Amino acid sequence: MKSVVLIAPRAKNKCASDISVITTPLSGILILATMLRDKGYDVKVYDESFKMPNYSQVDADYVLITSMSATVNRAYEIADFFKKQNKKVILGGLHVTFKPQEALKHCDTVVLGEGENVLFDLFNGKKQRDIVKGTPVLDLDSIPMPDYTLVEGMKSPRNVSIVTSRGCPFNCRFCSLKAMFGRKYRTVSTKRIIDYLSTFKKLQTLCFDEPNFTADKKRAIDILKQMKENSITPKYAWPSVSIDVANDEELLKWCSEVSDFHFAIGLESINQKVLDAYNKKQTPEIIKKNIRKIKDYGIRIFGSFIFGSDHDDKTVFQKTVDFCQDSEIDFPTFSALTPYVGTDIRKELETQKRILNDNWDFYDGTHVLIKPKNMTPIELQNGIIDAYQSFYSGSKILNHIKNIELFYGLEILYVNFLFRKIIKQNKDYLEYLERISV
Repeated sequence: MKSVVLIAPRAKNKCASDISVITTPLSGILILATMLRDKGYDVKVYDESFKMPNYSQVDADYVLITSMSATVNRAYEIADFFKKQNKKVILGGLHVTFKPQEALKHCDTVVLGEGENVLFDLFNGKKQRDIVKGTPVLDLDSIPMPDYTLVEGMKSPRNVSIVTSRGCPFNCRFCSLKAMFGRKYRTVSTKRIIDYLSTFKKLQTLCFDEPNFTADKKRAIDILKQMKENSITPKYAWPSVSIDVANDEELLKWCSEVSDFHFAIGLESINQKVLDAYNKKQTPEIIKKNIRKIKDYGIRIFGSFIFGSDHDDKTVFQKTVDFCQDSEIDFPTFSALTPYVGTDIRKELETQKRILNDNWDFYDGTHVLIKPKNMTPIELQNGIIDAYQSFYSGSKILNHIKNIELFYGLEILYVNFLFRKIIKQNKDYLEYLERISV
């Protein structure tokens, strides 16, 4: 029996993506692990967000490592360790899909794109090439749901992620998901979703690990109806949605009846020129109106904003904070425009020679990595820090506690503490930005 260890590395730096106190294992690597287990392979999964293993005590015939840009240097470290042990190492995930030659310096095989259709060929000798191109899974019901019991160090999960779809019909210029998964929207059947969720005795939090849970609104309503009929009512639910979700009040009603929903919405900017440049089909007026409609149903909003566009200047930070406060966005995130591999934005900035560095540890949305047009790099970085400190202030913590919203008060306290830690951890990087901004 062949043995396989699957590893999800942890990013080296704390960053804005750590804003949520809720963490779940990566669904993609768990699906692959479940497929292997079901075929008789001896499988172990290590997600470093839950358990940091002693790799000198880990043994397997094959080591499969996934990664994003912010975790890829850590992935390479792990891969190098196992290569020295003469293990067969396979790398996959978003980053290496677009940087295969870089990844090959650390492994035997790189898998591009979705890996399920080529997974078993990697182990039975049918795929001898060092770069293997995966193909999209057209029928998502043909692959298993993730088995959380395979994650080392994880007890019975109360916080669960589920992938109910792949592909995103939108064409945002800063996003690499369209290049990774395509724009064709593929879905898991409602029955399969309900059967899977029914296996969990008690769900505290349900995360929908996909770009847009409500891309097909009728389907989303059907899932929510079936969840309620089957008493699947987690305390919290966290899907990513687009702002046009507000146009379907039946959908909002079902969300409010099933769980305490928190919508993660890519708002990106309150400047129409920026929205147009990013290919976002929305306006500031629509954003504000739709936020109000969503909140009327008791749904909380995690709104993400990106700073650093050629249409942004130094006034954008406070204007955006004011907008968030006036609109009563519950938890905004403020990111630097990041030239992620596989994006249209990266191609443009590379041509213009405006990318500061390719230290992948900093490709997390928090660190400034470009030369902005209307401010210096350090002004952009300090603007992001100021926006967080302005919105997540001590007074906001006290307001939530006064309103007996302890969870949200603690969440804001956590973000406040997180950014103090980020600033301290990145003193050298801030000094670097100061030097190149002169």
